[in-house]
Amino acid sequence: MKTYTFVGDIHSAADDLRVLLADPVIQASQVIFMGDYIDGLATRRFDDHVETMSLDPLGVLAILRDRVTHHGDVALLGNHDDFWAQTAQGSDWAYQTWRLNGGAQTWRRLGIHATTLVGVAHALSTAPLVDMTAFLQQLPLTWQTPKILAVHAGIDWHRPLADQRRDDLLWIRGAYYFQDDAHRELGWHPNDLGKVIVTGHTPVQLLDHHQGYLKMQADDQDVPRYLIDAGSRSGAYDGGIFGLTLAETGQVIQKRRVIKQHLYAGDAPVTATMIATS
Repeated sequence: MKTYTFVGDIHSAADDLRVLLADPVIQASQVIFMGDYIDGLATRRFDDHVETMSLDPLGVLAILRDRVTHHGDVALLGNHDDFWAQTAQGSDWAYQTWRLNGGAQTWRRLGIHATTLVGVAHALSTAPLVDMTAFLQQLPLTWQTPKILAVHAGIDWHRPLADQRRDDLLWIRGAYYFQDDAHRELGWHPNDLGKVIVTGHTPVQLLDHHQGYLKMQADDQDVPRYLIDAGSRSGAYDGGIFGLTLAETGQVIQKRRVIKQHLYAGDAPVTATMIATS
């Protein structure tokens, strides 16, 4: 039986990614990485203390490039990855937005000492980073089968799938999740596409959820949508990487998440005490 494992936002957590990819069910799947491979916060915040974590953007990208090149896996473009790709092409907007959203710290980890657009773009477009730039610049925005769609952020329900705007695929949030973003109490937007949709982009903790993923349905008959950004390197105490394995039909086969290099069942409750002592 063909299976697909969708891996949520990683944000430089190469250590957690290696643990997730070692899971035997995931090893037997084609893996679809959902974007946002770089940047991230190096702290994990609990009520009474803060822990420090490693950030390894180049380690993550090396794993992804190997998986795409040698294992037939798919890596989608995320908005943070697009910062890198567009900055390398001289986009001032991408450079400025990236700088304010983790870019300045990432540049140092990449060995970039420049801080101007011209300097950063030059570093990204020359050795040793040019190969990773080329890898990111060719990543697709969507992946789909007859039953499943994967995209980093979501879609605009008012546009056909073939006519989606690039910015929505990379950035949309509330208008994709809710019937009315201004009145979230009305519930989830119905899945008008009619196929299972998997997205990342928004850490589930920002939607007051701590299970690592969200299943969104307007009612019991609605085709489910899954948000699988588990808050990796977001600063959340329970931030980790989520892996959702689906059959070709869209049926759930397995849910897993990794926090601090510990693998948990996707629906298992994980407390701050468990994480702090792990």
